[in-house]
Amino acid sequence: MGRSTADSHGEWAVSIVIVHYRSPGLLAKCLRKIEEARLDLSCEILIVDNAPLDTSAAELAAKHGAVYLHNARNIGYGRAVNQGMSAARGRHYLILNPDVEIKPGSIEALCEYMDTHPSAGICGPKLFSTDGSLQYSARTCYTPKIILLRRTPLGKLFPNARALREHLMMDWDHNDARDVDWMLGGALMVRPDAVTDVGGMDERFFLYFEDVDWCSRMHRRGWRVVYVPQAEMVHAHQRVSARGFLSPGQRMHIGSALRFYEKWSMVLYFLKRKSTGIRALATVLTDLVMLSAAFLAAYATRYVLGSAIPEWSAMKPVLGLGVYVRVVAFANLVAIGTFYFLGLYRGEIWRDRWSELLQLIKGVSITSLVAMALTFLITTRALSRFTILLTFPYSLLLLVLAREVLRQIVAGVRGQQLQMKRLAVFASREQIEKLKERFQRHGTFGYEPVYLPYDGGEQHPREGHADPVEQRIAFLENERIAEVAVFEGPEGGGFMDRLIPKLLGTGIPVIYVPRRESFFLEARRVGDFMGFGAVSLGGRPRPVASWAKRMVDMAVAAILLLLGLPWHLIRLMILRGSAVTHCPVVGRKGSVFGLRVYLEERGLVGRMRVLSYYPSLINILLGDMSIVGLAPLTPRDWELAQEDYRLNPPDAPVGLIHEGPGVTLRRTELAEVELAQLLHYNHQYVRNWSLSEDFRILLNALRGARVREGGEL
Repeated sequence: MGRSTADSHGEWAVSIVIVHYRSPGLLAKCLRKIEEARLDLSCEILIVDNAPLDTSAAELAAKHGAVYLHNARNIGYGRAVNQGMSAARGRHYLILNPDVEIKPGSIEALCEYMDTHPSAGICGPKLFSTDGSLQYSARTCYTPKIILLRRTPLGKLFPNARALREHLMMDWDHNDARDVDWMLGGALMVRPDAVTDVGGMDERFFLYFEDVDWCSRMHRRGWRVVYVPQAEMVHAHQRVSARGFLSPGQRMHIGSALRFYEKWSMVLYFLKRKSTGIRALATVLTDLVMLSAAFLAAYATRYVLGSAIPEWSAMKPVLGLGVYVRVVAFANLVAIGTFYFLGLYRGEIWRDRWSELLQLIKGVSITSLVAMALTFLITTRALSRFTILLTFPYSLLLLVLAREVLRQIVAGVRGQQLQMKRLAVFASREQIEKLKERFQRHGTFGYEPVYLPYDGGEQHPREGHADPVEQRIAFLENERIAEVAVFEGPEGGGFMDRLIPKLLGTGIPVIYVPRRESFFLEARRVGDFMGFGAVSLGGRPRPVASWAKRMVDMAVAAILLLLGLPWHLIRLMILRGSAVTHCPVVGRKGSVFGLRVYLEERGLVGRMRVLSYYPSLINILLGDMSIVGLAPLTPRDWELAQEDYRLNPPDAPVGLIHEGPGVTLRRTELAEVELAQLLHYNHQYVRNWSLSEDFRILLNALRGARVREGGEL
């Protein structure tokens, strides 16, 4: 093989990560060249296979003693590289494409440079084309002009453009080692400490620009990107992205370029920081347009009906549009103000269509009443109350449609992983790991996190700011951070006392997460207390109780019991009364009651799991449960719950229907993250409870809506 084994600590000098995609011929040649090079250092090879057509890659991996990682589908180049690095154990990682052939001594030269230059985060070799010509792999940063010359027919008109020569660094002696902006990702050696500090490749770049972005992030965090000509390799570069104007490869390249500029553009960074206000303004303007359009639709309807019924038109002639201008303008202002106080311009309302619909119905109803009252106060002109009244059903319809269009536009942009806020997270390493797990389980929350642990030194020596607080503040704008989250550490004081005032001085929004963050789910206000900044927690959570909720629960439970009674009696007769059991469940204020359920999973109950809970309707009649309420806790969940939750439990009944995690009332084990989400949901349910909120949850359950996940950080 020509490769030495790992050292006594199980560590390799270099881990070679090769991402393979349906090119076994190139992979075989690449592996053969590595073997022929007879490396003078220990190395391991990891092959990440993205959607193989056959077993060729697996057989090649076994033949050459490589670790084989298989993906059932093409997960993208950057994600596959990260997958390989996660499994690697080397002191350095060499990211290698299958179409690269190493020359003897090249890997040793890269490792030697990394070992003797601790500030180098990435280094790359001199690349040659298959015909022996120099390949210009070291590049300057992309500009819009370069994109046009490289990816449009303009490049053929101006093949010797100065900007293009400067971008490819064609006039520089490629025999000298030097720092560069970025290098082709076909062959890059990266330091594991740099990966820990900066992160792996950005997985939003499915293909192309992941190398540009990675090198850019290295520079921004103080790591050097170095071209090392002593290492030579041959790259059979196919340039798929340059095959024909708007070819699939070129479209993908342009899409990645747009994603890169969306991420790093200073103008877009400013707009991203103001995205909440911009979206609210766009919603206000859209609502005004829809309200005006609704009046015009109502006026047109009145005009058509007046033409079709001459007697009506004779009794109530259609007035000119100018008569209604002031009334419509006033009604629009009332509507916008009402919508504002109902929270229809807050970001969280976008997450739930039913909550938005209920609030829109409230807002339109209030505006309708005000506008109709205004027609009785105006005595100078007899306005058509039919026109004004008809405006509001049209308003509701158009407002719902327009907001859904806006929601789909935002979802489409986020679906392309654009307009994600870069979130700087200051936290302990333990908190960072928990946050990573939450992101992994529940999605992005619209954020691209950049983790900055405050319980440790820098990963490498840097020039400039020696103070760790100043270091972290200095890079915020350079990293295009749009929001900051600070998690309070166990030690407090010192570092955080200096960090937070500096953060506030940047003008970037700061979210502060205290250690006892669950207490603050019930916070009422933040203000002054004898000169101290204080949070009013408002005492114990309010109880979820009203005569209307109780009457609805009893009526629904009684009806369902009567409807299912014949089936229930037949079941008990057949099974001789052994089918029902009492499962312990933690209910209101931490009390435990026995939930009545069927045990058997066979037959109709096995196919329709909801029938298992038919006996629990008795619990609803007894007041232990509600149709809609808290997500249930088992006694084991209660023991593992946070101490503050047990000391201050939500005063609400367990719900037969709920939106919390978990799909069955009879689970025996719950993961830590799931339990945290369940407790969070229960707090939020009590905090936001209303009959309309119960109605929304019920509607979601009836239409089979997916359980809401996550929430605010």
